[in-house]
Amino acid sequence: MDEIWFHLSNQIESLQIQASVVAQQGQQWCILWLSQLRQFLQQLSNEESIQHVKDIALHIAASTQSSLKDIQIHFHNTHWNTIDLCRQLGILCAGKISRRDAIFCITGVAVGTMVGYYMGVNTKLPYNSYTNVRAIACYRYDDLENVFIMEDREVPTIIKPKELLICVYAASVNVVDTKICSGYSKFYRRLLNSGKQKGLPVTLGRDCAGMIMHIGRSVINFDVGDEVFLAVPSWAPGTMAEYIIVSETQVAKRPKSCSIETCASLPYNGCLAWDALVNRSVIKEGNAKGKTVFIYGGCTPIGCILTQLIKLWGGYVLTTCRRKAKPVMKTLGADDVIIIGEENIEQNLQLYYGFDAIFYTDSNEPFEERILRKYLKPNGSYVSTVPEQLTSDSLGFICETIFAGCVRIKLLVQYIFGFNVHQWNEGAKLNVAYLRVLRELVDAKQLQPVVGQVYTLNGFRRALSQVLDPNSIGSTIIMMK
Repeated sequence: MDEIWFHLSNQIESLQIQASVVAQQGQQWCILWLSQLRQFLQQLSNEESIQHVKDIALHIAASTQSSLKDIQIHFHNTHWNTIDLCRQLGILCAGKISRRDAIFCITGVAVGTMVGYYMGVNTKLPYNSYTNVRAIACYRYDDLENVFIMEDREVPTIIKPKELLICVYAASVNVVDTKICSGYSKFYRRLLNSGKQKGLPVTLGRDCAGMIMHIGRSVINFDVGDEVFLAVPSWAPGTMAEYIIVSETQVAKRPKSCSIETCASLPYNGCLAWDALVNRSVIKEGNAKGKTVFIYGGCTPIGCILTQLIKLWGGYVLTTCRRKAKPVMKTLGADDVIIIGEENIEQNLQLYYGFDAIFYTDSNEPFEERILRKYLKPNGSYVSTVPEQLTSDSLGFICETIFAGCVRIKLLVQYIFGFNVHQWNEGAKLNVAYLRVLRELVDAKQLQPVVGQVYTLNGFRRALSQVLDPNSIGSTIIMMK
């Protein structure tokens, strides 16, 4: 019991010291303020109409200052003996409170303090969820004419402990966004999302760059104020909004050696390019020596990245593009360029002894796959990065129900083996590890993202049309801020 009183007295003495310091600081501030008030009043006009008021105010200020000094003197002359106080309290309560009751009381206070502290640390104050923000959304699965700016959208709220609230500065426009406006991936959107995110309106955008504004209580790798970039699959909520909520596992810190709009061009196309090159072709990561590669659509966002990576790893690159894009492709490292619309592609391919890998990246100017495959070497690989047709989007009610059951079973199996829903189909290609590798390459000046056009938020229609233009070069960006 004596040990308990000893610790309690130490805590009381500590609180006394802190209270003394606070009181002294408060008194000094009040005295300083009153002195300044007196000086201010003395500088006022000496006219008779205000002289009386000034005298009264000076008298009140002098009296208050004198009283505070008296209080300060009495405070410093007062001596507290904490141990004696605790002993007196102990003697007073000895006959009325048993040791068992005292232990229960102290234990209850300690447990309550710890619980309160834990709740205070882990409970985030709600931020304003009623501020209207803007987003670019498709209201009907018809065409680009049904895309509008949503003006009355609320700031999304963090629900899960590992989520991030991101203020989007810039987002890139991709061909898949135009396909989403025609219903692309609508089945998976209904199946894999929740709430209003299941149907229309659909927020466009597959990647972005921005700043973290709020974090969930279990986030450990990021903090408020970090600048990041990210990519999301075609069925997930889009990134063309001023604020978005994403999982921590989908985000990486952005490269510091380039601008924010340049960073926004990299995540989605960079991940697809890296997956196509490393996971789906015969080329090994970091080694393309002796490999001859043909890229159909070298000036597309994915084509620009593929060209640079293959040249960085020592391969030979033949690509196609429009005439005005030829200088860009040469700058990126392409060894030879076929001008679309001016040269015969098949005749040029016949000049080579086959290709180790062929990448098909341009859906704006279709070319027959069977013709390209003829020029592959026996063990060569053909990889298409254009959005594939999804059979699930055209299923009837019965077939759709059966297919949904199969998908849920597969998702359950993936979950058992440690995969999350974001890794479904296309999401598996958008690996955050790829984002980190791309960031390192950009910061090392070994990879240069190519941005063709940058639009403001109000120019979203021109941006959507730009990605469908065969003459476009590199990525198209919309600045959200």
